Amino acid sequence: MGLGVLCPIAGEVDPALAAAFPDTSMAVLPQGWMRQRGAGGVVSPQPWEDADLVLPHVQALVVSLEDIEPFQKEALEWFQHVPVGALTRGPRGATLFVNGDQYGVEPDVAVEQDETGAGDVFATAFLIAYNRDGNPWDAAAVAACCAAASVEGEGVAAIPDRAALEARLAAYRRRQVG
Repeated sequence: MGLGVLCPIAGEVDPALAAAFPDTSMAVLPQGWMRQRGAGGVVSPQPWEDADLVLPHVQALVVSLEDIEPFQKEALEWFQHVPVGALTRGPRGATLFVNGDQYGVEPDVAVEQDETGAGDVFATAFLIAYNRDGNPWDAAAVAACCAAASVEGEGVAAIPDRAALEARLAAYRRRQVG
């Protein structure tokens, strides 16, 4: 079974596409369905109208607190309809959802230089690790370490390679236990 990810930027992905891959472990990052362009190109939040069409076909959901803040109560219900999910909270870590239950994910220590893309790095690392091992708690730890590393420099150069990630993950786990 492969991993598929739907991640619209500005509503350009048809929500019905989620049902088109029944043999795929589907993940969704719905932020592009939660944005609308107004006069002068101003982007503003909007509720995710098609969540009920997409979520029955989804294994994992990742969304940021920033994207759901205007309608947080409704958005938190989405996590009741998927096996795993994460709500990213920037430098405050994340909330992991497993079968609807919530677990805190501590952020990794980081000296922030550029936060651009950290949520996308978190989501990507989470989905890769979860698809590989099927352990959402380990996937969240991997994602926290990758996202923290990504803010310590500019662009993709700050994203750790496998060896750097393993070292960072070991230090993160030691801090979590100690």
